Amino acid sequence: MTTIRHFTASAIVFDDHERVLLVHHNKLGQWLYPGGHVDPNEDPAQAALREVLEETGVTARIVCDPPFAHPAVTVHAPPYTILEMQVSDSTIGIHRHIDLVYVLQALSGELTAQLEEVSATQWVPIADVAGLNTPAELPTLVADAAQWAKTRR
Repeated sequence: MTTIRHFTASAIVFDDHERVLLVHHNKLGQWLYPGGHVDPNEDPAQAALREVLEETGVTARIVCDPPFAHPAVTVHAPPYTILEMQVSDSTIGIHRHIDLVYVLQALSGELTAQLEEVSATQWVPIADVAGLNTPAELPTLVADAAQWAKTRR
C-alpha cells in the first residue's frame, strides 16, 4: 500500500506579551496554530507566513538562527521542527501530513478570522494553552517553542 504524504507549513506565532496566536479550526473543532498546505511554487516558510496572514490577518517574521549563506545557492529559513501525522478528509481519505513548523514573531495586524476554515482567532497566554481543547502535543510544543524563541528574538 502506498502512503500518501502532503507537505504542510504551520506557524507558532508569539507577540510581545507572552501570548501565542491560535485559531479554532472548523473541521477539527480544536484550537490550533495557523497552517496549511504548501502551494505550488511556494517554499514552506512563505506558506507559513501566508497561512498566518490569510487565517488571522496578522503579519509576522520568521524567528530562526542565521542560516548558512553562499551566493551559489538559495538558502531557506529552517523550520523549528518537522512533524508527521495521520490525517483524514472526505476527499483524500486517510493520509499523512509532513508539517514544517516555524516560529514567528507578530509584527502587525488586527485579528480577522478566515471564516471558511476557522471560526475564531485569539491571542492566548502561553500558560493557558494547556486548558484548551487542542491536539495532545500542542501545549508542550508551544511552551518549548516559546523558550527557544526567547533566545532568538
